[in-house]
Amino acid sequence: MAVTETYEYPVAGITPPTAAEVRRLSSVVAVVTANADADVLATITHNMAISAGDLADGLPIVLFEPMLPEFYVSTPHALAAGKLTNSVEITMSAAVGSGAVTDQMRVTVLRPHTILK
Repeated sequence: MAVTETYEYPVAGITPPTAAEVRRLSSVVAVVTANADADVLATITHNMAISAGDLADGLPIVLFEPMLPEFYVSTPHALAAGKLTNSVEITMSAAVGSGAVTDQMRVTVLRPHTILK
């Protein structure tokens, strides 16, 4: 099986936004489906070109919104090493019952800006 990332904003579908599409925007929103318990890695491509300094400061901000009870079994998290210049890797648990063939969580990636600093 596989993990599916479906983008909701600023584009719709499985193709991530381009750098030009996110240049003036402050967020990327996607939903994640982990079809089987063994599906443990989702990659949200945001194409925000986050600087090394901002990455070292723990940015971008990653928010999770539960959409199914399986969200709580899969215990998703974005570790510092998973925050990359143009993507965020979300690691999930392979616990029994963590897979579901529908959207489990909405992930919002927020671009750092001067209001936050």
